[in-house]
Amino acid sequence: MMQFVNARELDQSLFEAALELQQRLDRARDPELPATPADELRATFDDDASENARHERIVAFDEGQAVALGHLELTHDSANKRLAIVEITSVRHDISKVVLGELLRMARADGRTSVIAWGDCTAEADAFWTGLGAELRSTEQESDLDMASVDAELMRRWIDAAPDDINLVHWAGRCPEEHIDALVVTANAMNDAPTDSLEIEDMSFDAAILRADFDARDACGIDYLGLLAVGTDGSAAGATEVFVNRFRPAFAWQWNTVVLPAYRGRGIGRWIKAAMWQRLRAEVPEATTLRTGNAESNAAMLAINTEMGFQPSHLMGCWQADLTTLESGLSRGGGRGGITA
Repeated sequence: MMQFVNARELDQSLFEAALELQQRLDRARDPELPATPADELRATFDDDASENARHERIVAFDEGQAVALGHLELTHDSANKRLAIVEITSVRHDISKVVLGELLRMARADGRTSVIAWGDCTAEADAFWTGLGAELRSTEQESDLDMASVDAELMRRWIDAAPDDINLVHWAGRCPEEHIDALVVTANAMNDAPTDSLEIEDMSFDAAILRADFDARDACGIDYLGLLAVGTDGSAAGATEVFVNRFRPAFAWQWNTVVLPAYRGRGIGRWIKAAMWQRLRAEVPEATTLRTGNAESNAAMLAINTEMGFQPSHLMGCWQADLTTLESGLSRGGGRGGITA
């Protein structure tokens, strides 16, 4: 009989089973990268770095064996209170619908009415979600950068071409208070990033939300390296940020990179990414792989990443449907197969 356990409430034996599953999924998806260690999984299960959202995770067990992980993201953002984001990773086709049913039950109990499903965009996954009535609304290209293979001379040229009226502010962990308002501006400017045909409203960030995110990331083992480009008057021109995983420092994430509209076309995007690469090489030499994700429709940022040396690793998909549509799809037996690693 299938059993669902809140990931925060696993005893030691169930946690070890969940860890074995997570590492099995890691090796299947990214065989060249280190698998998730126990301390990292514990930190993730307890909570994780959130962007204005609550995260719930469940582990599915069948006869004591962990067979699937389910993740539910519930944004606190008032404009998107109807949204639930779900992610399912499984090792058996027949498990996916059962896990989805449990996640939908949790989403409905929280008053959510629209669901975005996130995961690897494979033919199998597309058949599963569209068979339940969802539509593929957006795709994102995940890409990896071999830090050692980057052309250092090219990075120097990007930095040398920087405009004279912009300064860079670096920090680790928490943004200095004197620059927090400028960082808020860049966070809200990320609303310009393409969302394709997803039904999602612009998110609103303020200083309190960013401060809470700094603390949340630190609590779950993420060292946050920030870089802010500011004008001579302290106003925001752009920003980029990298998350270094303390448990697996070899594998880091390039998170948001943004240039404000008034400053675009001046090489600032290339400059701040090159400056961050230099910083990582100097301060975190153990970071050998840097991963990032960009909407396939974001041609400008994809072009910079390609020029820098990022190589495509995974194509991700966002499928969306009303919660009732997915519930109906499950009740009529829709969705071919399931989702497996």
